[in-house]
Amino acid sequence: MSQENVVRGVRYPVTLPSERARERRTLDERLFVRFPALYRLFAERVTRLPLHSGLRRMMLTRIAGRTTAAANRRDFDVLLYGFDPAIELRLPESQMGGYLPPDLPMVHCGRDGYRRMWEGLIEAWPDLTLDPEEVIDFGDRLLAAVRLQAHGRHSGFPLDQLIFQLFTLSRGLVVRQQDFGDRQEALEAAGLRE
Repeated sequence: MSQENVVRGVRYPVTLPSERARERRTLDERLFVRFPALYRLFAERVTRLPLHSGLRRMMLTRIAGRTTAAANRRDFDVLLYGFDPAIELRLPESQMGGYLPPDLPMVHCGRDGYRRMWEGLIEAWPDLTLDPEEVIDFGDRLLAAVRLQAHGRHSGFPLDQLIFQLFTLSRGLVVRQQDFGDRQEALEAAGLRE
């Protein structure tokens, strides 16, 4: 994804945090879980920064890496503090190569619904890991390219799939997440084209 091909967006790579931060909560994560209003204040300030701000870029890549690390260690308190309590998650209509269990609903509402979606995925793919590759920042929306890797619980079938997650932000919190198997479809959902 070249930066020139995406209108109004700033593209940057995301890497996972240090090994230590991947294995357990950092000090800031412990503070934000204990004081979620502090995170909301912080996130709102970060998302108010100009789109091309180096500080915005640094903080959003840190948040993306830390959120992914929390998901990989199944730390849902950290994963969910950046989400609005009324988060709406829309999974793709297609099965995207079989990564979604067939009985998993396509729409999940609220943090409890988001957690249940994760539980359904973990039931099918117990070793599921996410590896963020890049984020495109559009201001009030973020488009993340994330690689999923896992093995089926009963079959051992390997999964290695790139998905695209479109996050809509309001006051620094994610209010909506849409997942896509196709990059172009995700960009069109964001109202953009290459």
